[in-house]
Amino acid sequence: MSASLQQAHNDLYSALNDMLAGNAAPVLAVWSPADDVSYGGPFGEFAHGRAPITAIFEEVAKRNLQGEIVVTDVTTVEGTDIGYTTCIEHGNNHVIDGETVNLKHRATNIFRKETDGWHLVHHHTDSSATN
Repeated sequence: MSASLQQAHNDLYSALNDMLAGNAAPVLAVWSPADDVSYGGPFGEFAHGRAPITAIFEEVAKRNLQGEIVVTDVTTVEGTDIGYTTCIEHGNNHVIDGETVNLKHRATNIFRKETDGWHLVHHHTDSSATN
């Protein structure tokens, strides 16, 4: 897994773009395998535990939303074994219910340094970033 927190952040967004193209495996690899993970998604879903989060990302991958996520305004705070990033996610050219849409979300990502590197333990997005 990722050797640095910044690389873990970059890996997350690369993996989310793979998921938009229909492949959930890379984003699931970014997540910690532990069961104390949590997720608050942009469509109102909230989940605790590895199995429910896996199910959400596999379902989203099946939707083949297309487009890409580009992040701006990234802030990174790193401790010894835990760190977080915040950013604005720009979802460009997604296909939702047959319509091409662009989305903008505020995101917080919490990572933990585990034996094999940094892993995501919490991801939260909301649509508060409207401008």
